[in-house]
Amino acid sequence: MPTQEITRPMRLAALLRRGERRPYRALFDGGDVASWGDGSARYSDTPVATLTVHASGWACRRDAGGMRWRWGDPFDALDAFVADARAAYAGAEGAGIAALLSYDLKHAVERLPRRLPWPETPLLFAALYDWSVYSDYGSGRAWLAAADARRFDAQRQWLARLGEPAPPAAPMPAVSVTPLLSKRAYFDLVTRALEYIAAGDVYQVNVAQPLDAALGCGDTAALVDAWLQRAPMPFAGVLEGETWSVVANSPECLLTLDGRRVATFPIKGTRRPERASELPRDAKEQAEHVMIVDLERNDLGRVCEIGSVVVPTLAAVRSFPGVAHLESEVRGELRRDTTLAGVLRAVFPGGSITGAPKIRAMQIIDELEPAPRGFYTGALGWIDFAGRARFNIAIRTATLSPHGMRYWAGGGIVADSDPGREYAETWLKAQSLTQALISLERSAA
Repeated sequence: MPTQEITRPMRLAALLRRGERRPYRALFDGGDVASWGDGSARYSDTPVATLTVHASGWACRRDAGGMRWRWGDPFDALDAFVADARAAYAGAEGAGIAALLSYDLKHAVERLPRRLPWPETPLLFAALYDWSVYSDYGSGRAWLAAADARRFDAQRQWLARLGEPAPPAAPMPAVSVTPLLSKRAYFDLVTRALEYIAAGDVYQVNVAQPLDAALGCGDTAALVDAWLQRAPMPFAGVLEGETWSVVANSPECLLTLDGRRVATFPIKGTRRPERASELPRDAKEQAEHVMIVDLERNDLGRVCEIGSVVVPTLAAVRSFPGVAHLESEVRGELRRDTTLAGVLRAVFPGGSITGAPKIRAMQIIDELEPAPRGFYTGALGWIDFAGRARFNIAIRTATLSPHGMRYWAGGGIVADSDPGREYAETWLKAQSLTQALISLERSAA
């Protein structure tokens, strides 16, 4: 398979604003040696096939042969899409699948009541690419790889036309965010969650507030420049559909899969970086974190060999741009009959963004929050054809559409949570985005 080392900016995000806008662009770039768990970054566009699963249960697969529809389980549809791609592109280093899962896929995992309307965005979207540019932050090197010589030559010519350096981002008006809930309404939401905890329904429930801004899909590159390049999180990524774009600046990894080795990395507990030393001593944060680690151990235990699930790291303090969290690692060895869909069903949605017990927490979230989450707290990931996959949890994530931009910020509520402190935490988690939007230069009159 053709592969060639290239001279490219290490920040592959610059490719989003070079040359013509190309369809279904996908970017995975956390911006440092911790990027996507192994210091890697990747960019692809113009897929050879896509899979879109709608809320109706119908899945549409598009490729050179046209459109094919299938009704059934969304995870099974993803498994079939991956299996067909693996058969066609086994050993192709530049090939892989970008996959985006909506939080509302929870209804394909558990039988849950539904109060809110379905989101307008898909329940699941996946795109198969036969080429990519990928880079390694550790070595400072980058490569172009493609499944065949024709595609390789076309992408090499495209890269050559782009030139150096990258053009500056187009100026645009500064943008502010508007919360969908008033401060009082958010306090009421937290208070109702506390009542459920006091009644014994749950030990913890994660609730969030939505924030809106006047940005559309055409502003994706500008948002990436202002936000992901300014303060990148390890599991930052971008994926564009036909009428929507998702820009995730996530610190949290839902899943790593390497052969039969699987791991999840739950995050709970939040402070400003200068106050990170408080986290190990805060009984509330520690209790909240341990609840979710236990939940994730149980989730992995459903698909792993008996006795293989371990917690190598528990509640370690980890600092990110503008925020510090407690992070653990839960690891196990998959049973031999487990597919990617089986793993995703076991861990999705992530316990850190639902609560414990998970099913009752999801019911309460659906009752209390004012709108469907859509891609927020779903997952964005890359699947290769050598048995590896990585998915983030889509927190610190903006969805851009013709209706504007929506961003959610929330936190876990436990028995001793204070509504004022929880409200402040949501704005701390939104701070890097709000600062990025404010930084956008105003267009010259």
